[in-house]
This record gives sequence, structure tokens and C-alpha cells, in this order.
Amino acid sequence: MRSNAQDLTTRARIRDAAIGIFGRDGFARATIRSVASAAGVSPGLVIHHFGSKTGLREACDQHVLAQTATQGREKTDPVSTRQLIQDYMNHPDQYSDEITYIRRTLSDESEAGDAFFDAVVKQTQDIIHAGIAAGTIRAFDDVRSTAVVIASNSFSILMLGRHLSRTLGLVDPEPHGIGPDLLRQLTLPALEIYTHGFYTDARFLDAARDALEQETSNHGKEHAP
Repeated sequence: MRSNAQDLTTRARIRDAAIGIFGRDGFARATIRSVASAAGVSPGLVIHHFGSKTGLREACDQHVLAQTATQGREKTDPVSTRQLIQDYMNHPDQYSDEITYIRRTLSDESEAGDAFFDAVVKQTQDIIHAGIAAGTIRAFDDVRSTAVVIASNSFSILMLGRHLSRTLGLVDPEPHGIGPDLLRQLTLPALEIYTHGFYTDARFLDAARDALEQETSNHGKEHAP
């Protein structure tokens, strides 16, 4: 977990330890005592800073979301994107707890897991709007639905990292599924698709748009008074 030097307070140490424990064991199985042990503090000090295990999880969610928001903003600038990729390639271990935490949170069928996904979609919307304003992302008719697609695509790599590594023949995939070798394999294909598109023209888009417009028209006729 990447914490700034000035952020290494007792509260930050507990939070970072909790991100690792929650990601590894899951929120339901993790205990205040295990978090306290990993942070080198007493269970009472954890409660003092966060009030409860739920309060601790909320702090973890906020921190991880802040990290993803920062990375998202960096991805709207080519220079920052280059630095982000290089940083991950050089220091992948700094991201492992965060990736494991996100994977665990997304697989958690709870209100907290739902809220986390919704927050990432909202962040992605903001990133798209910022990119449109900066001229690095083209305008979309439905930004929210586009944000859902982009967020889902990004999360699928996190959730399926082990299968992606296995299919690509990577010998030693990272425990959390996303290692430098996998990033090296997927970064350019992903950016090529986002930059140049997949189809050579708009025929598939036009066909889908016509089908949906026809379905909407038929649906309206069926429910007309």
C-alpha cells in the first residue's frame, strides 16, 4: 500500500494493515485483533481511531477510492500515464494490497461492496468529463453508461488476473493476479483498442442502434393506450 511519508501516522498504519488483512481474509473473517497485531498496536487503539470494524472498513474504502481517483486523473494525461506505468513496473509490490482489497470488495455481495463499485463508476464519469474537457477523450452520448463499461472492463482484469496470466503463458503469475509481466502483455492491446477502436467502420454500431430504436418503437406501440 502506497502511503506518503507524511501519512505514516498510527491511524495510517492501522488503515494500511487493515487493507492488507481485509483483502486477504475478507471483511467478515478479519478481526480487530488481527489488524491490531499487523499494525503493531493494541485492539483498543484501533477502536479509539475508528470506532468499530465497520468504521475501519469505511476508512479503508475511502483511502483506496482516493488512490484510484488519483490514478484515474493521471490517466487523462499522457505524461502522467507513462509515469504511472513505469512506477507500477518498478514497484509492483506497493500495489499488491490495494489490488487484493479491490478484488475482495468487488466479490463481497454487500451494501459496502455495492457502494464501492458505484463510487468507482462516479469517478470514471468524472475522469471522462475531464478528458473530454482536456481534449484527450472524445465526447460520448451517454457518459454514465460508458463509465460503467470502462469501469467493468478495468475491474475484469483485476478479477480475472490469474486466468489472463495462465492463458498468456506467464510462468509465475502474481498472487493477486496482476504482475508486471501481465501489465506488459496487456497495456498496449488495451490502449490500441481504446485509441483506434475495434471495428473498421460504424456498420456494427449502426446495426445495433437501429435494432434498439426499433425495439423501443415496438415497445411503445405495445404499451400505447
